[in-house]
Amino acid sequence: MKEHIDTIPVNEAFESGDECPFCYLERMADQRAIRYVIGPGASYMEPDIREITNREGFCGAHYKKMYDFGNALGNALIMQTYLDGVLEELNKEAESFTLPDKRPLFGAKKAAQAEDIPMLQWAKNRGSTCYLCQKLEFNMHRYFHTFFVLLKEPEFRAKVEGCKGFCMRHFTQLLENAKGELSNAHREWFYPTVIRLMKENLGRVKEDLDWFVGMFDYRSAGRDWKNSRDAVSRTMQKLQGLYPADPPYKEK
Repeated sequence: MKEHIDTIPVNEAFESGDECPFCYLERMADQRAIRYVIGPGASYMEPDIREITNREGFCGAHYKKMYDFGNALGNALIMQTYLDGVLEELNKEAESFTLPDKRPLFGAKKAAQAEDIPMLQWAKNRGSTCYLCQKLEFNMHRYFHTFFVLLKEPEFRAKVEGCKGFCMRHFTQLLENAKGELSNAHREWFYPTVIRLMKENLGRVKEDLDWFVGMFDYRSAGRDWKNSRDAVSRTMQKLQGLYPADPPYKEK
């Protein structure tokens, strides 16, 4: 199986022993994107990058990750010009703002609709995009495509068969993408394989979680914790595709 720049990270993920190889890829891609935006390369000082971040902004989760990463000045500069754009647009919206139609005195209350209140539409649009989420989505789309291409290789299929399955979130994405990515022949291998992996590995994690809970029974004093000490964090990953035990990703 020949390696190239797209296949290396996917192969590495399926050799990692992670509870979900796509979680492994997602964490790697997310950290790389955060470092690109706010790290020592100072991409935030490039006019073309600042133009995009001024337009797209960041979601709350990524603002927190950028804060945790460090570089307070870099974060401040990014938000400074972003806020300039927000204030300019808000002033324009305020100039043309008119009171929404009065609701009827009698009858059920009606929630405000964005099309009825232009400022509401503007506020929703302003808060609905994230530059880092878009980069992450692009990279994950590429990794999923590479995964399906690699399935043509018997050596890679063996790696998949030996992995620990997937989290529920990425399992859902695999099922969504498989129909359009796989030939009929490969579907016959894919669906039974990933369903078996999910059943076996969700069952394995459930056994570890059951053992963890049982260890809090007084009758379990002195017993071996086996593989259950991190069962809570691994179960959370299996259910939602996250790493709750990870420390914040920081600038080194």
